[in-house]
This record gives sequence, structure tokens and C-alpha cells, in this order.
Amino acid sequence: MEVSKEDLHYICQLIFEAHQIPVYYLNQFGEFEYEFSRSDIRSNPYYVPFKEQMSVYTNKEDPNDFPIFFSNSNLNFFFVNLKESDHFLGTIIVGPSLDSAISDELITKIMDAFKGNINKRNLIEYYQAVPIMDHQQLLTISLMVYYLIYHKTLDKRFVLQNNNEFDLVVIESENLDLELSKGRRNFIFHSNLSYELVLLDYVKNGRIDKLQDIFDYSIVGEAELGLLSKRNRLRSEKNLMITGIALVCRAAIEGGLHEETAFTLSDIYIQQLEELGNLKAILKLTEEAIKDFTKRVYQLNEEKYSAAITACQHYIYNHLYGDITLDHLAEMCRLSPNYLSSLFKKEVGIPISEYIQRHRVDEAKKLLVLTNYSISDISTWLNFNDQSYFIKIFKKYTGLTPKQFRNDHSSENTST
Repeated sequence: MEVSKEDLHYICQLIFEAHQIPVYYLNQFGEFEYEFSRSDIRSNPYYVPFKEQMSVYTNKEDPNDFPIFFSNSNLNFFFVNLKESDHFLGTIIVGPSLDSAISDELITKIMDAFKGNINKRNLIEYYQAVPIMDHQQLLTISLMVYYLIYHKTLDKRFVLQNNNEFDLVVIESENLDLELSKGRRNFIFHSNLSYELVLLDYVKNGRIDKLQDIFDYSIVGEAELGLLSKRNRLRSEKNLMITGIALVCRAAIEGGLHEETAFTLSDIYIQQLEELGNLKAILKLTEEAIKDFTKRVYQLNEEKYSAAITACQHYIYNHLYGDITLDHLAEMCRLSPNYLSSLFKKEVGIPISEYIQRHRVDEAKKLLVLTNYSISDISTWLNFNDQSYFIKIFKKYTGLTPKQFRNDHSSENTST
């Protein structure tokens, strides 16, 4: 790869502006870092479900060096993996597009496949907003994207031949039900909808006492797993569990869990899941994630804080990288600093200063695990006086220095 990230952003923008086809960049962690798409597509309720399923087709372990085509619910895409000296830097995804205008017959099939759990008008409007281009035009765009990134030419026949080996280019209409199962937002284990609904209800209501019953009933046997990757069975299993964790995360938020906490937990579990190499470990981690989210909702239900204390906690969550003072919190709650301090200690059980320290240490743990930022930078960003003080406080709550914590976690990942 011979372009910078700035150039990559510009290339994606040009592709979108020239062809009015959506363009997305997923970074090396599988996160959507930026995108270019029309507002009428982004505003449609079905935009997010289809977007969330795009990444299941990409694979950073994919050794192939050419554009890969795939289809989902008659929507056509291609992706180009970004690599430099064998280092994976992310993926460019281009699409969706349609071969031709969507027909009433196909809309009816989609409605039937969703068994009525769909808004026909919104679905039609989504498909009508998708650009129409034939396979040859999409193929030409893929060669252009590849050339702009790698400065290498590819033969059309070479790309088509190699894609045909994957059986990814065209998905027959007879398999529409299977394809739609990929595009649905509201499933974990789509072989059993009642199981899914009960599980999410338990998470939302913090029913930690009921989880084991539902795990014993079926925490996904291999026969129940849907197929979300045609090329890689393990990839398919991971994709299903990632979707499940995302849904559990949303259920926990509906149950009252703070959004920032929930999304960070989701990111951490998905990062851990990506490192696993067998089904048993994947299922075990998924169970742990579900229990964790449910337990946190349960604890929230048990901890009925006053409005002032809840407001303080939310402010602290959102300003861990800023300067948080008792005076500012008190002013925000319209209470005196002394009274707020006493009330916080009474309800939460620890002083405000300790509460802030604990959550900054938790944030530091995430940065140490998920990034390569220096310990000095992390301590500065999280408003510790100096690095030595940060190390002292970190060790107080974890029993380890930041360096030891990072090294231990790296060892765990290696052993996994």
C-alpha cells in the first residue's frame, strides 16, 4: 500500500462523489472509522442493520490480494483489504448497489422472509435510494480503487475467476432466507426466536438468577449456528457471537446501563473474542459477556441513587479526561460542596475523589489493553498529577503497575 490515510480518505471521497455509491473504511480493529454515503440512505431505518452486517464478509486473515465481491439481500458490495509489509491496516468497502430497480416480487419475498417483522415502506425507500449499476461497472470501480491504493493493475478475468472460486459474487434468490438472516438486526441465535427474546429480556431486567436456566437450555450448539461466512467456519461463529454481544449491549442500555460503559464493555469483549481460536472458548466468553451485562443492570436496580448522585456519576463517566472538581459537581447539582460530598459517601459508599480515581484507573486499563499509547500519555490524559502518582494509584486498585498490567494481558492474549 503506497498511500497515506489522508490520501485514502480523499480517494474514498472521490469514489463516492463520482459514482454516488457508498464507501466505508474499517480500521484494523473492524471499526467503521469513516464513510461517505447519501443522506437519504443514512436516514433510513434499515441503513444501520445492513451496515452492521457488511463487516462480517471481510477478514483480516484473508491472504488474497484483489477485490472481493459479495452480496447481501440482493445488495452488491466489494471490499479491498489494506496491507503494508504484511501488516493489516483495515478494509475499504464499496456498496451497496443494485443490478436493477427493485421489483415488487422481490420486496414481497423479503417481507415473507422477515415474517411480517418489517416496515414495507421504509424497506422500499431504502432499496430505491441504492444506486443501480451492473456487475461490469462495479468491477471497473473495484479495479480503479485497487489501482489508486496499490498502484497496480489487475486483469478483469483474473478478479472474476478468483471471486468465482469463493462463490461470493452472485447469491441465488432461492437462498434469500439465508441472506436475510445475515441482514437482520434482531437475532442472536436465529434458529430460536423465543430463546433470543427471553434472553434479552433477562438482560434488560437484570435477571442474573435466570441466566443459567437459559444457558442450560441452549447456549448455541454447533447445529444451531447460522452461516455468516462462506469461507471460514470459525469466522462464522465469531460473527454470530459478535452480533449477539451487540444486541445484549443494547438490551443492557435499555435496562439503564450507562451507554459509555455498555459500548466500552462491548468493544472489550469483541476484541477478546477475535483472539480466540475454538468454538468452546468463543461460547464461554459469550456467556461471560452476557452475565457481565446482566449483573451490571442488576446492580443498577439495586443501587437506586438520588437524582443528584446519578447526575454526578454520569458527568464523571463523560469527563474522565477532563478536570473534575467537587465545586463544579456541586454547582451542577445546586448543592453545597460539603453536603454533596457527604451525600455521595452515604449513597455510594466511597468518597467522590475515590470514585473518580477508580473509574480513571478502569479507563486506563482499557487504554493499556486496547492501545499502544505510552503510560506517560495515559496518565496525562486522565489528569493524574504525574506518572509516578498514576502508577501509585493504579497499583492501589489493581495490585499491579500499569506496565505489569499491560504485559500480563499481552501474555494472556498470546497464550490464547
